[in-house]
Amino acid sequence: MNIVEFVEIYKEFPLIEQLRHLSFVRITDEYIVSLIDVDGNEIIRGYGKTAIEALNDMHSNLL
Repeated sequence: MNIVEFVEIYKEFPLIEQLRHLSFVRITDEYIVSLIDVDGNEIIRGYGKTAIEALNDMHSNLL
């Protein structure tokens, strides 16, 4: 499935609202993704030049 098909499937639902436990922050040319617990605490972070790289970095840190 490519990104266009993915967006079409979830067009009805705001994607960002479905990602309740992830926080995306952009600071100049760097993205930071944080995994958030139910109390609002940051558990782990990932960093990258794109949001996808940051998400992959966070996932790698979990493994």
